[in-house]
Amino acid sequence: MSLKLVLLVLFIAVVVSLFSGLFFLIRDQGQSQRSVNALFFRVGFSVLLLVVLIYGFFSGQLVPHMP
Repeated sequence: MSLKLVLLVLFIAVVVSLFSGLFFLIRDQGQSQRSVNALFFRVGFSVLLLVVLIYGFFSGQLVPHMP
C-alpha cells in the first residue's frame, strides 16, 4: 500500500509543479527563472514517477487489471 501512496504523492507533485509553472509564467511575464525551475522539478518528478511505476510492475507490487 505504501507504493501506491508514493505514486499518489509524486503525481500530485507533478500537477502542483505544472500549475506553479503556469502561475509564474503568467505573473512574471517570462522574466524570471521561476517558471524554468518549475519545469525542471516537473520533469524530475515525472521521471521519478515513471521509475517507481516500472519498479512496481517488475517487483509485482503493481499488477494491471485484466477483465
